[in-house]
Amino acid sequence: MGIKSTAVATHADRTPQTAQIRASVIELIAVAFLLFAAIVGFQKTGGAFSTEFLDDEASHYISGLMVYTYLTTEIPRSPLTYLKNFHSYYPLVGIGHWGPFYYLIEAVWMLVVSTSRSAMLLLSATVTMATGLCCYAFVVHRLGRLAAIFVAFAVVLSPIVQRASGEVMLDMPVAFFCVAAMMAYGRFLDTGYARYSALFGLLATAALLIKGNAACLALLPPFAVLIGRRFDLLRIRSFWLPVPIVGLIAGPWYIGTYSLVSQGFRYRWGFDYIVTATLANSRFLLDAVGPLVLVCGIIGLVASVARPKACDKEDSWLVSAAALFAAVWTFQSVVPAAIQDRYLAPDLPPLLILAVWGARIAVLWGINHILRGRPLSRHSDAANGVGLFLLAVSFVPGTLNIASEPQRDFTKAAQVIWENYAASNPSVLVGTDATGEGSAIADLAMIDPHRPSLFAVRGSRLLGGGGYNNQDYMPRFQTAEQVMAAIDDYAIPFVLLSGRSGPKEWAHLRQLDEARVLYPDRWELIYHDASVSPEVLLFRIRGNPGKKADIARLLKLSAPHSLE
Repeated sequence: MGIKSTAVATHADRTPQTAQIRASVIELIAVAFLLFAAIVGFQKTGGAFSTEFLDDEASHYISGLMVYTYLTTEIPRSPLTYLKNFHSYYPLVGIGHWGPFYYLIEAVWMLVVSTSRSAMLLLSATVTMATGLCCYAFVVHRLGRLAAIFVAFAVVLSPIVQRASGEVMLDMPVAFFCVAAMMAYGRFLDTGYARYSALFGLLATAALLIKGNAACLALLPPFAVLIGRRFDLLRIRSFWLPVPIVGLIAGPWYIGTYSLVSQGFRYRWGFDYIVTATLANSRFLLDAVGPLVLVCGIIGLVASVARPKACDKEDSWLVSAAALFAAVWTFQSVVPAAIQDRYLAPDLPPLLILAVWGARIAVLWGINHILRGRPLSRHSDAANGVGLFLLAVSFVPGTLNIASEPQRDFTKAAQVIWENYAASNPSVLVGTDATGEGSAIADLAMIDPHRPSLFAVRGSRLLGGGGYNNQDYMPRFQTAEQVMAAIDDYAIPFVLLSGRSGPKEWAHLRQLDEARVLYPDRWELIYHDASVSPEVLLFRIRGNPGKKADIARLLKLSAPHSLE
């Protein structure tokens, strides 16, 4: 009888717990749906689904497409050999300069959904949604649902994140893993369990294998020790566990690719860079969240540092958020990779969490002065509500004016190329500015029916040259006659042109225009789109389509020199 009663009691205890878990899951699903709907809505409003791949986007797409094609058609061929070959056809593969992990995620997504731009934008929306959902889960049990809703939606609707969500970039995946790592480290501060320290190490490794600026996570544990005054952690083995995890998994990758990655550094180490980056990053955060949110975030950060005692389970979440903010800010202000607002995407979630905490402190301080020292416990909920209202009123207007990206569609021109494609001479010269070059190559690769089967020859490679990203660009030839001779030397049958823009235009674009005038009988216009700016023109070079291409020379022309 006693055993039966105990069993009934245990079952009765479990029923409310099961119902609570079910309710929490339903709540998270509902929040995820609302976040995703908001993100996709802003993607459509910003014209993301009708815009081509721009700048680094094209490289990230091509890299994921390469992994997808390898997984579906080339296993068990050597992946490095295949990378070299694919890059020769579509010379935008970024693996090496960036880590491979997100490209694997892209490839799996392509297997499940498709290789279209719309599918990739939905992947970007999913990553952003997951970041916002992590913020909600992190905040809801500590500051309440209203605070969690504000933080989650403020993260996904901030101008920096909106732009990142409307592109295929690596900044939001890094931000997601930084937030997940922050959550794991908060649990480690709570419990001291080695499994949470190991989880932090694995999440940091994943972020590092996406992009190098995830190295900011190396600063999170030291800042957590300082801010939380948890010097006792230095004496336990679990604190040091992330070091071998990251070192053994991500270390070899960065040792092997550092010379390539360092080419992307736009500045030099030193005090001058720190001053420049600090001023620029301050302006970026001010533009991203507004003055009130930034001030409240600073208040929250100062409050987390100035607490009167070492952190315990009640405030370890605050310490982990403050540590992530400090880690990202310090890294982006000291390491001279580049200065761009999107690099601060991982800083927005902890900043907004600290801002909610700071607003609560500020409002309670105001109430304290009004009530002249009377007990404040009954006013804490009101303080939270007032603080959130003020933050929302300050923040929301800045989310409504995100400029749409320019549109220059190469898809139809790419289709015309494939309609006239000859397997014996599979090449096209892409003669556009820097942005258009990547966009055109991505569109050509996207609709390649036998990927890779078309050499997208970069004008900046055949007709020009320079360092990383052509920063030291110089034209390879002096005259239009020499440019025409180079086209004939490789028997290139098609030339895709899309105007010139900017004061630092590539000289070979002018030379191509001059060649059209000098040899009008050779340049046959087969496609023209004047509805975009700059306009898109596709020419067939008479006399070349019937020639047989020298495939070995084409492979060598666009081969990845860093892997040779």
